Amino acid sequence: MYSAAYQRPRLAKRVRLQTDKITGKPVLLHQETVLLLNHSGYQVLRLCDGTQTIAEIIGTLAKEYQMAESTLSQDVSQFVGAISQQGLIEWV
Repeated sequence: MYSAAYQRPRLAKRVRLQTDKITGKPVLLHQETVLLLNHSGYQVLRLCDGTQTIAEIIGTLAKEYQMAESTLSQDVSQFVGAISQQGLIEWV
C-alpha cells in the first residue's frame, strides 16, 4: 500500500484503463487480466495519472459529485490501496 499522502498514483506500465468494446463498461487491462470496474472505480482510476495526490483526487471527485471529501476519503483510499497491492498502480 502507499506510504505517503503526498505521493501521486498512476497506472503501472502495461496497465490500460478503457471501455470494453462489447459491453461498454469500464475495464482495467493488464497482460492477460481484465478487471471489470464499476463507475466509481473508473472515476477514481481515470485521475490516477501521476499528476495528483490521493487528497487531490478526493478533492476533484468531491467537486465533481458535490460530495464532502470526508465521505469519499476512506473509500477512495481503500480502493487505490487495493489496486496498488495488485501491482496495477505505481507511486511517483
